[in-house]
Amino acid sequence: MFEEFLQAARTIFEQAQQEGRLIRNPDTARLRAMALEEPEVRETRYGSLEVDSEPTSRAAMFTKNNVDTKFGKDEYELLEAAKRRLAQQELVSIDVQVGDGTEGITARLIVPRRYAHVAYAGLKLFKPTSTDDPTYQVIMFTDEAFETNKHKKLPEKDITIRLAHSPDGRMVKIVRNSNYFGEWKKGVFAGEDWRVKQKGNAIFLHVGCRRDTLETPHGGYRTVCSLFAALSANGKTSTTCKVLARKGRERSWLIQDDGGALYRDGSFRGFEPGGIFIKTDGLNPGDQLEAYYACLKRETFLENVWIEPDGTIDFFNMERTSNGRAVVERRDFMHAAQTINADRVDNLFLITRGSTIPAVAKLTQEEAAAFMVLGQSMESSAGDPTQAGKIKNVFFYDPFVAGNRAEHANLFYDILKENPHIQCYLLNTGFVGEGESMRDIRLQDTMGILDSILRGGLDEWVYSPRTKLHVPTAVRLVDSILFHPEKLFPHDVFEEKQAALEKHRAEFMDRFPGLRPEIRRVFQR
Repeated sequence: MFEEFLQAARTIFEQAQQEGRLIRNPDTARLRAMALEEPEVRETRYGSLEVDSEPTSRAAMFTKNNVDTKFGKDEYELLEAAKRRLAQQELVSIDVQVGDGTEGITARLIVPRRYAHVAYAGLKLFKPTSTDDPTYQVIMFTDEAFETNKHKKLPEKDITIRLAHSPDGRMVKIVRNSNYFGEWKKGVFAGEDWRVKQKGNAIFLHVGCRRDTLETPHGGYRTVCSLFAALSANGKTSTTCKVLARKGRERSWLIQDDGGALYRDGSFRGFEPGGIFIKTDGLNPGDQLEAYYACLKRETFLENVWIEPDGTIDFFNMERTSNGRAVVERRDFMHAAQTINADRVDNLFLITRGSTIPAVAKLTQEEAAAFMVLGQSMESSAGDPTQAGKIKNVFFYDPFVAGNRAEHANLFYDILKENPHIQCYLLNTGFVGEGESMRDIRLQDTMGILDSILRGGLDEWVYSPRTKLHVPTAVRLVDSILFHPEKLFPHDVFEEKQAALEKHRAEFMDRFPGLRPEIRRVFQR
């Protein structure tokens, strides 16, 4: 049904253009002026713009794609509704470059003028271009249910979101009753997710990417590139963005913060060339100095962040939502690299949560593939605010995967096997233990672990028979109890919890019968 979606997108665009209702590719200044006309948009004391969206998060539960679901009558009605509603309005469209531009991948957003803020933010995250044949298109519209949705919890809202992928990697996404910026951003993400793997030489991952040049414990410097895979709001941006460089010729560079393609040759290519998407809840200079000051720049776009009447930004006020967001232009982020690509990936960190999981463990390639399939994380307000805080499993930490999951995982495993130099690790960024014995794994603990690994100072790993993982013997400045959660539980309680966890892991793997035996065996010991 991709062709029907594509034709609907063309009709909406061309009809508006012919009737003089289309504002095509306005510059940032004009988009800013249009955004300020929206009642929901406010200017902060720093001159940046903030908007409260509806809903305040992605609407994954209302989202389907034509690869995993058979489209039919409902989708035809959605296309007709989009054409009918948007035929009555002045529209804004922007074309943007995806990635570094070398592959010619582009995306187009079409929104009613009264939601120009989405296009304003989009020009910051990507880079402007002009095309008559975009690779991806995202079209947003609302109807009568939009206003009544504002008083309902997310699961009760009347929202429809459909993605139509083509066999050659193109995509059209129709969004009904959401003006949340993430639907545009993640529309491009989903397009890349599908397109990149079609040739079988790369896989798109929900990862951040950083490059560090650090002095080793034995003298001299080494440069390493690291990827961090995680579900939203589990620590990916924090671990990707925080500077580790402290002296001499040391450097820490942010390459990409939310996604990119890992190729068979071991290289990485990011997809957002213009900006960085930051979760702002509780943002402070003590924990995230780099992100904090970037969010105070005039050109930063804020969404669902509390603004006081005098324009003061309050990152700790979560009365409306705990899913505050910011789009920061790369030029305003002090250590953003000049490139969004990396020639060679050295490390892959999988970020998870769980009271019985060590703060860090070293993984084999088979274990890394299995843990990616497991995708154990904590639900956040970015996904479903009504379930925030609950442990969940999301295949590959990626809610946007389309197609055969086992083939997806097997491709990832093949790429790891062809790049034996890539070291894989599991990071728990939550806590270990429970009740009075619970120990929080602080950001400074996680960064201390990363500092040791990236400097090449963590060589000794021992097998922990109770967690069945390899953990470090010691890490400078990090309490070793964080590597041994079994010590924080009565013996029988831990054994019961571990047995339940292993049973759950094995049963979850059974959902993907086409997995390579090497991957499946990891949790069927």
